Amino acid sequence: MDNALTGTYSDRRPTSPPGPQAIPLPNTAPAVASPQRSLRILCIDDDEQFLEMMKDCLSHYQHQVRVASGGKYGIELFCTAILKSEPFEVVITDLRMPDMDGYLVAQVIKAESPHTPVIVMTGDGVAGGGGGSMASTVDAVVGKPPHMQELNELLLRMTA
Repeated sequence: MDNALTGTYSDRRPTSPPGPQAIPLPNTAPAVASPQRSLRILCIDDDEQFLEMMKDCLSHYQHQVRVASGGKYGIELFCTAILKSEPFEVVITDLRMPDMDGYLVAQVIKAESPHTPVIVMTGDGVAGGGGGSMASTVDAVVGKPPHMQELNELLLRMTA
């Protein structure tokens, strides 16, 4: 009887590890899926070093990244891409820039292309600013610097 119980226990035991192993699979699935889903991303910031870091990190996930040093230039690149029938699938913009803040950038982007997700990054912490208009123009607010794997997962969810 004891052997039957231990046999039953050990028979059940191998089914137990796949349960916990199945939990990490969804976490690794976006990383596996990301090379298959390359996104066209526009990153806007006034910090050149931060832009290069974003470009390098997002390119690691096989995304095509274009950078713009400032809001006005970012909007120019965004509109030009639409005219060339090569629109960006998502825009990531800094909140505080000298020429134009991220909320204004988001408003212009949404006026041109309402379906394009806009992520605002802020080093001031993730807090609401911009009032009610922010909800209609910004799809997500992310702390700066972002955790890149989480940002990639957010990008994939927003563009699914």
